[in-house]
Amino acid sequence: MTDTSALLYLLQVANASFPIGSFTHSYGLETLIQEGRITDARGLADVAHLWLRYSVTTSEGGAVGVAFRATRENDFTTLAALDEVLTALKLTRETREASIKIGRAFLRTVSSTFGWARTTHYRRATTEGWCVGHYATAFGVAAADAEISATEALVAFLQSTLYGFLSVAARIIPLGQLDAQRVLVEAWPHIIDCATLALGLDLEDLGIPAAFLDIASMQHERLYSRLCMS
Repeated sequence: MTDTSALLYLLQVANASFPIGSFTHSYGLETLIQEGRITDARGLADVAHLWLRYSVTTSEGGAVGVAFRATRENDFTTLAALDEVLTALKLTRETREASIKIGRAFLRTVSSTFGWARTTHYRRATTEGWCVGHYATAFGVAAADAEISATEALVAFLQSTLYGFLSVAARIIPLGQLDAQRVLVEAWPHIIDCATLALGLDLEDLGIPAAFLDIASMQHERLYSRLCMS
């Protein structure tokens, strides 16, 4: 891809309108908001930064990098192992199911739209049961197929993930859209640092040092009322 084509690809697949259903999931954030632990933009920013650095970066962010490298090397054994690790790291049923549903929707859309061989091969492996199809793995596979840089892929993945997180909060708190946008802009240096960290992680390095949102996700299943699926 040319630089412009790579940019267009990332703008398309990392966009909130890309049809993968991620906007219906809060990953436990809805619980924290209902409990009154997040009530304004400042509180949201603090939680978002902790979540991105100590949960997403060290698990799904690192997984995007591992999947990217494995795809470049046509190493589908590592992709299968990566999916198993991500399944183990998803401590709650709702977040685990969400990751797989979103990942498979992403694969279906990318395969149908672009027709890349390795992405299509990985998608076939998920339908045949050789791989699970977690979103982070799928994103990394497609990014390698698109021939964009690993750094650009990680920045786009983390920014898109954080944007989804903030969009959920803006709907539930409720929070003004301008406040959410300011939180996102303030996070730019944080996103770049997290992308650099994630790129340095190997399969055996993946983990979740902070599981506070996993606990909130467990509680989410029993909330009296819910606007999100997880």
